[in-house]
Amino acid sequence: MKIFGADTVAFRIEQEPARQFKAVLNEEGIIIFSAMTQHSTMKQSGISYEDDYRGNALAAVLDGTKCEIRWHRDFSAERVKAIWSALTQHPDLSPLISLRVSYRGEVLPIRAV
Repeated sequence: MKIFGADTVAFRIEQEPARQFKAVLNEEGIIIFSAMTQHSTMKQSGISYEDDYRGNALAAVLDGTKCEIRWHRDFSAERVKAIWSALTQHPDLSPLISLRVSYRGEVLPIRAV
C-alpha cells in the first residue's frame, strides 16, 4: 500500500482538529495533502482522482472528527468500507480510525480488520 503525507495525519487530527485537509484514495493507497490543493492535481502511480469519474480514486475532505468521501460511480459503499478499513491498519494511518466516515451522505459503519 502506498502512503503519501502520513506524517501529517496525526498532527492534523490531534493538533488541528478544526482544520480541513484532503485525500485521494483507493486500494493502491492514499495521498494526504492541504485543503488548498485540488484533488485532481495530486497523483501517484496507481492513484488518480479525475473529474467526471475518469480517475481510479476517491476524493475526500477530512478534519479532526470526520471524513467525507465524494461519490464515485465505480465505488460501492462496501468497496469504500473495505478501502478505509485497510488504510486504518497501517500504523502511520491509525489516527484515521477515530474519524466518522461518510459516503453518499451516509455514515459508514467501519470496523478495523
